[in-house]
Amino acid sequence: MKKTIAAFSLVSASVLLADPVVTSVSLSQADDRTVMISYQLSGAPAVVTLDIVTNGVSIGGENIQYVTGDVNKRVSGKETYTITWRPDFSWQGNLANVQAEVTAWPLDNTPKYMVVDLLASGGIDSVRYYTSTNFLPGGLLANRKYRTTSLVMRKILAKGVKWRMGSGSSDTSRVADKEYQHEVTLTNNYYIGVFEVTQAQWALVQSGKGNATPSAFSLEAYKAMRPVESVSYNEIRMADNSTTAHADALDWPNPPYSGSFLGRLRAKFNNEIDFDLPSDAEWEFACRAEHGDNEWNNGSTYNSSATLASTEPGRHKDNRGADPGSSNRSKVDDTQGTATCGSFAPSTWGLYDMHGNVGEWCLDWYQADLTGTDGSVVGSGTQRVRRSGLASDASLHHRCAARTSNAPTLRHQYIGLRLACRAGLK
Repeated sequence: MKKTIAAFSLVSASVLLADPVVTSVSLSQADDRTVMISYQLSGAPAVVTLDIVTNGVSIGGENIQYVTGDVNKRVSGKETYTITWRPDFSWQGNLANVQAEVTAWPLDNTPKYMVVDLLASGGIDSVRYYTSTNFLPGGLLANRKYRTTSLVMRKILAKGVKWRMGSGSSDTSRVADKEYQHEVTLTNNYYIGVFEVTQAQWALVQSGKGNATPSAFSLEAYKAMRPVESVSYNEIRMADNSTTAHADALDWPNPPYSGSFLGRLRAKFNNEIDFDLPSDAEWEFACRAEHGDNEWNNGSTYNSSATLASTEPGRHKDNRGADPGSSNRSKVDDTQGTATCGSFAPSTWGLYDMHGNVGEWCLDWYQADLTGTDGSVVGSGTQRVRRSGLASDASLHHRCAARTSNAPTLRHQYIGLRLACRAGLK
């Protein structure tokens, strides 16, 4: 990637060689503290991000919230690009010594976080990219839109990494015939959802489609940020719950049917982002966040007899995830059934609720023994892989290595989904 720095106190910009190339960065300040940053870019299109530094140290993404223009997105087609920053809205530091660091990212190496605005009509050009969640306008958890009208996805650097999938004998809770340990090397980096798909997000993508919401589904305010429930694998990829209609869309690498949830989501962004379910191996790699057996994905020790607190990474039956015992699956007070996405501690990689809340569909047909496979989508049969324990499950079903399966037509009150897509733009 290409990084160029400009500053009020510098006569010329320093250039760090890379491609695409940012040059001619300049800054100017208006009376109302508006800062204008201009730059030129060769090798476009590229994704461009901005950082503001003083004395060589970033002022922090939380202080660079109010930026508009040719930034945090794919840009191309101009001679000179401009960024507007309003520091007076979020930062009261000394502008005399600030430097603007403009970074251009090749389309095959986009930044760590991708934000997909489900309300936008601008296709791929409405997608935003950020180097950390500190730069997200309003903050990841403080701004409801990231769990209602936008998707936040985190890049997982998995390409070429050799790792061990499954659980070893040291894992005292392992289910031996489902968690055979074997080495896997994934072939690409990918983005995965920071949160499970919520009820509000599902309804927004499906808007305009007949029977847009699952049965017994509503969008009361207390449900909007909880995970979508009672959606089958087939509905996610095939538009309905038939085992035969649009059957060609069942299996990766075939794309989802255009009228399905995934097909509609892809179409919003001109089919330039290949949204899908994660594979079995992609899900476990992301869940583990480089942690081993007998560890949760935030590094804390797993103990099957312990009751998780809100500082731990997931909802299960022993911390009030037990079925409330009525058709109202999620209580108003958020203490039973599923929890609002993001209620528990994130993983080391900043992902929420991979240990519980709802089970999550994966692409693969289920097979118990994966030894000898390369980690790609595998198998054929009658059951699809499902990862993550249900809110009503005991904690042992929520471990990183825990695997199970369900019929692809199954709708269950505690089964939903998390999205993935390959990293990089077309």
